[in-house]
Amino acid sequence: MKAIKYLLIGSLFLVAAACSDGATEEQTEVTDADKAAMKLYKNNCMSCHGNDLSGRVGPGLQQVGSKMAEEKLVEIITVGANGMPGYENVLNVEEIGQLAKWLSEKKE
Repeated sequence: MKAIKYLLIGSLFLVAAACSDGATEEQTEVTDADKAAMKLYKNNCMSCHGNDLSGRVGPGLQQVGSKMAEEKLVEIITVGANGMPGYENVLNVEEIGQLAKWLSEKKE
């Protein structure tokens, strides 16, 4: 009888695992830092880089983290590049850092 009980519990565990999408709470959680960076993006970047980072007037940023280091993103946001204006007079150093960190995590 105990064997059937353990077999049933094991089966339920396997079914639950199979139905899971594999994402952990940590992977799907949006942090306060992410929220702050997304707000900065929406208010300062979205009109040129698109609401989904796919690009419009400016290039797409969906995978920018796999192409540029956070430090390079800080530089570009601060002083601008290739027609993009710098934001050193719009955003403070902390805000630029938050935005660059968030963008540097965009690797997929």
